[in-house]
Amino acid sequence: MATSPSHREGGWGWAVVLACFVTEFIAFGNLKALAILITSMKEDFGTELWVVGSIVSLHYAVQYIMSPLAAALARKLGIRSLILVGGTLYGVGLVVSALTPSVAIFAISLAVVSGTGIACTLDLIHAEVTFYFQEKYALAVFISSSGSPVGMMLYGPITQVLMDTYGWRGAMLLLGGFSFHLVLGGMLVRRPTASYQEVPDHEEHHTIDGKNSPGISTDEAKPTKRVVSNPLNSVFSALCLEVFFSADFMILAAKRMLYSIAFGGSVIYIVPNGLALGLTTSEVAFLTTAWGVGDLAGMLLSAWTFHIKVLSVQNVEVLAVIVSVLGLLLQPFVASFVGQTVLVLIVGVGMGCTVQGILVMTRWLPFGDDKFVIVFGWQTFLSGAAASIGDTLSGWLSDATGSFHATFFLYSATMAAILLCLLQDVIRIISPPESSKQRGLMVLMPSLFKRDSSMIFERMPIQPNTNSAQ
Repeated sequence: MATSPSHREGGWGWAVVLACFVTEFIAFGNLKALAILITSMKEDFGTELWVVGSIVSLHYAVQYIMSPLAAALARKLGIRSLILVGGTLYGVGLVVSALTPSVAIFAISLAVVSGTGIACTLDLIHAEVTFYFQEKYALAVFISSSGSPVGMMLYGPITQVLMDTYGWRGAMLLLGGFSFHLVLGGMLVRRPTASYQEVPDHEEHHTIDGKNSPGISTDEAKPTKRVVSNPLNSVFSALCLEVFFSADFMILAAKRMLYSIAFGGSVIYIVPNGLALGLTTSEVAFLTTAWGVGDLAGMLLSAWTFHIKVLSVQNVEVLAVIVSVLGLLLQPFVASFVGQTVLVLIVGVGMGCTVQGILVMTRWLPFGDDKFVIVFGWQTFLSGAAASIGDTLSGWLSDATGSFHATFFLYSATMAAILLCLLQDVIRIISPPESSKQRGLMVLMPSLFKRDSSMIFERMPIQPNTNSAQ
């Protein structure tokens, strides 16, 4: 399958990376802020804690649910315009949530309006980074993704100060106003015109199982109106459902789903586990900061390793997964504050390295850059669904057993399962399929994979791009 032409590394792409950093910073920082405000919200609305908690959870879940739809709309309407709309919706939803006295309106504004807004923003900006980077993509991903741990570290104490000063509504109003910076981030997004020409993407018009006949020219192979008007074919093309027929995509999606289960659960249960082990509230509050520091350090370590090409992506991920598995296994058994801090740092480093590898490998899936936004959207959707199931199961295990031993064992086993996906990668590299269209990561990204006993740094010849630029 054709790939993109040579990219001019950086340039305006660094502005897009900055926009992505700000988006991550705001989106995940606000999740941390909502966790701090949730008790005051419950008391103000005069309702149960689980009601407000469910609304906050839906705010996060809608982002995952709407990602494929937002990606499909972006390919039809333009990514930049949809990011601007999404940033506006996100800010408006938070502001309305701060002003309304009704729980129902609060739920609609926070979960539906803001959730849809961030779904139309976060993944779309991530996808735009691919149009500016190839060799430096790992570095670009590190900078943009580091907004998440930095936001989670800074939003916590800042939100507490704002709530003590202005109450939860005042704090929420200020956070909502700051969130309109997503609109400014959207204004920074633009496509590099020099590297891309608008060429019709004939793959977009193929029927689900149809193929051009040999010897027929491109013009003769253009679809008839009957094919274009086929509703099933239109849905298939708009949602880019062909990604589910790619073994490379499914393996990476499985990795991200397993990672999401362990990531969400370990972050949620760091504090309850620490309290169950006898730590003080101030000590367990520090653990969340330690986790953010470890996560950021893991991202930095993996980005540096990929950049200087010391180890392959698979080697880094294997080491990171093993570290995470051991840390998660020991976490419910170590009762000292120092021991918990060290374990949380270790798990954070492992998680940061793991997700960095997944994001870098996603960049080199056998799809054109123009389809990356929908590929990323489907990955987000699947990982969100997996995390929801994992969080429910882990919560049930902690309630049923009265401890967090089984819960953290589940997270450890989930991370260990990623090794099976990595083993499948190795098998596919050692015994590549004969079809050139199925070579996937091995062909598109040889510089980050190790074959036999030596590193392969030579890049394969790049074919002209056949995807349309928006």
